[in-house]
Amino acid sequence: MNIRFTLKNLIIATGVVAMVIVVFLVHALAGLRARPVVFADPPAFVERYAAEMDRSDPPSQPTEFEIGGGQLATSEFAALTAGLSNEEAFVFNVILDGKSFPKLLRLFAHPEKAQRVTVATAFAVVNAKFSHNEETGFAEKRRQFWLDVEEHLPDIQNALFEALIASAEEGMPNQIPYSLAWMPGQGRETVEVLAWAAKHHPDPRVRRFSVYFVVKYGGHEDLAAPLLRSLTHDPDYRVRKEVLERRFSRFTGKR
Repeated sequence: MNIRFTLKNLIIATGVVAMVIVVFLVHALAGLRARPVVFADPPAFVERYAAEMDRSDPPSQPTEFEIGGGQLATSEFAALTAGLSNEEAFVFNVILDGKSFPKLLRLFAHPEKAQRVTVATAFAVVNAKFSHNEETGFAEKRRQFWLDVEEHLPDIQNALFEALIASAEEGMPNQIPYSLAWMPGQGRETVEVLAWAAKHHPDPRVRRFSVYFVVKYGGHEDLAAPLLRSLTHDPDYRVRKEVLERRFSRFTGKR
């Protein structure tokens, strides 16, 4: 009698637990309360930095050749770079050349926002495409690039911020968060911009990567926790799944 009673209670308890798990998963993944992604004002420090950039000794502006003349001088990497735009080929060439950084830096600090956004977007494409390509040796060249341009990192970072915000306004997919996440010199401002992108960028891949970085590596709980709560209702399943994985990692202590 006692055995049957215990077994019955165990079955009921198991059923209750299973039901709770199912309800939780439906709530986390089904998107029943999904809300559309709406653009909102980005962090104010991005525009403020651009407005306060030092113009006391403005550099000579890049020529059209410098901006658009980025075709590779040799055919060594022609097959790999055939699909790049002129701006992307220019960035690739400068980083591999290792000697023409001033040309690139002038574009990151260009007084025209459109130029800053263009070069930052091109940089992000090249960085994502070639960072793990051993054939080109790009990763090592990029590491040296970061060392050589250390004092210009704020200009590069803010141009990437501007490009990410512009892509959200225009609804354009991109790989800018990858460059922002792993570049040197990042701090709370990077986490704030990516937290903003996780909620307001129309590209679900941008939102997914952004929430992954903010929660796993951002180091700012006041930004990560609200993000996990709000993105449970993201309209894209992949983003909701990432949120669930981040929450589960926290629950198991793996972060």
